[in-house]
Amino acid sequence: MIDWFKRLRQRRGFGVHSPFMFHLITEVIGERRLYYRYYDIELIRQQLLLKEDTIVLPSNSGTGTIAKVVEREGIRPKRGALLFRLTNYFQPDRILQIGPTTGLSTLYLSSYKPELTCVSLETIPEYTPISRWVYEKGARTAIDLQAGDCQTTLPPALERLGKVDFVYFNTWSKTSPLWLFDTCLKYAHNETVFVFEGIRVNKQMRVFWETVCEHPEISTSIDLYSTGIVLFNKNLHKQNYRI
Repeated sequence: MIDWFKRLRQRRGFGVHSPFMFHLITEVIGERRLYYRYYDIELIRQQLLLKEDTIVLPSNSGTGTIAKVVEREGIRPKRGALLFRLTNYFQPDRILQIGPTTGLSTLYLSSYKPELTCVSLETIPEYTPISRWVYEKGARTAIDLQAGDCQTTLPPALERLGKVDFVYFNTWSKTSPLWLFDTCLKYAHNETVFVFEGIRVNKQMRVFWETVCEHPEISTSIDLYSTGIVLFNKNLHKQNYRI
């Protein structure tokens, strides 16, 4: 109860002394305005939910329909809207997404402007046909979609990017989250933003999130309970906010 009370207070800006963080928490993370791109992306979701095409499921699980996969794996509208608000606010030119996707989260990440660089590393190759269809329907920029194990796809992707402005980590099952973090960290800079999904999905992720928050390169962390955001901006005082 005490933890949730503290989260509620900081969500409203109480106890947040930094003007930058106050604005980020109250006007970006807590924003409720509807952007027109939400409607466009959710329209694509509805089209996917009507698709009864059969696809092979991962891990020898047989087959299933596209509709069922999207219903189970697609990012929820509320979480997708948060990704859009974050990229729309920070205006990254180089976006990297790591982990399984049906393409919807990539649209939320990259729809704030055209002609940016966006790389999506799909860890479940069976989902790539869905993502490609989604990109053809709604992407405002060319999405570089790579499928396979992150230990194989991540290093060359980072080398091609040169640096990363925004990284969305949506995986925690096969590849060590600490390895993913350390590998991407080498390409981060003062304005980089990392977003981690599922920071409380299991004990490994809870320990990992604590490790990330304590890392000397991280200036500020924002704990949204299931999602974690970290900033590298050295002009900010090191602090962990719980929203």
